[in-house]
Amino acid sequence: MKHSQLGASKAHRWMTCPASVSLEATFPDEESFYAAEGTAAHALAEMCLKSQKPPESYMGVEVEGFVVDELMAYFVAMYVDFCNSQEGKGTIEQRVDYSDWADGGFGTADYCVINEGICHVIDLKYGQGVKVSAQRNEQLMLYALGAMHDADEPVDTVQMTIVQPRLDHIDSYSLAAKDLYCWANEKVKPAARRVFAPDPAFNPSPKACHFCKAKATCRALAKHNYELTLSSFDNLEEPLLVQVPHTLNVDEIGNLLPKMDALIGWAQGVQKHAHKLLMEGGILPDYKLVAGRSQRKWVDEQVAEESLIQILGDKAHVSKLVSPAQAEKLLGKAKAGEVTDLWHKPDGRPTLAPDSDPRPAVKPEAVDLFSEIQ
Repeated sequence: MKHSQLGASKAHRWMTCPASVSLEATFPDEESFYAAEGTAAHALAEMCLKSQKPPESYMGVEVEGFVVDELMAYFVAMYVDFCNSQEGKGTIEQRVDYSDWADGGFGTADYCVINEGICHVIDLKYGQGVKVSAQRNEQLMLYALGAMHDADEPVDTVQMTIVQPRLDHIDSYSLAAKDLYCWANEKVKPAARRVFAPDPAFNPSPKACHFCKAKATCRALAKHNYELTLSSFDNLEEPLLVQVPHTLNVDEIGNLLPKMDALIGWAQGVQKHAHKLLMEGGILPDYKLVAGRSQRKWVDEQVAEESLIQILGDKAHVSKLVSPAQAEKLLGKAKAGEVTDLWHKPDGRPTLAPDSDPRPAVKPEAVDLFSEIQ
């Protein structure tokens, strides 16, 4: 499949870091398992919307290298149902062109429907690693721009929706058509020009670099992360003015925490690149590949099963009750309510979050801070 240099899915990256386009072009296109799985889910959704058959009817069918199972059918149904609930005639996998604002820019919108002056663009996100917001989402805004520009009827408002079923997440964002055109002229056009400038600038940022193919070897990102960490300290030559001079104080920890996700992601990218380099026969000074930890496996599971049943009887097999989520999927939407009274959702384990996070703060119970006295 042909891809645009200024693809909508990478819009935030090239609009933020113009040099990333030429640097990424030096790396081969490699599809991860998760990306391939997402491609299969999109293909299944397209089949369902075109045939108007539920995803369950395709169970057992191989789609883009994946056999449709109960889980994929269940999650894709959430997106298909949402698309089918929209008023107006929708277009599936619509090619949209926004090259008037970004040279050579085009993409494929999952689902578009224009009705009564509203252009609604709906995008399926099958991943579950990062929750994707529709708020001023550059990818969806470019899709809406192209769809609105090619529309046969006038559009006053654009609505953009992310459906991320594996995170039970649906998020929508609306914008006046004139404001979208204003954004395209004031933001997209200049950003696209910067990409094709003789010496485009690097501008690393956590979001722009997150999925960049070049992040493991990008010198600008390495320099940025190095300076980002050291900038937490006023003067490394002077002792820290804390009660214990060899430990960080709370202000320094607070300054470092917002930078950790970007640093960890970058460091993992460097490690992954180094591993790939050695796996391909390359040489990395002072490093080598060694055998990792492994687990024992039966030479022949059928033979092992027969032998263990003779020796252990019923103890040869271990069974486990399905989870509430698995039970609901197996029962289907019509009967899922029958098990509602059988489960509860305990509080999740406390996790770090910035003050800007909308979730309320969790106060640990005082009793949890003390050990039981024997």
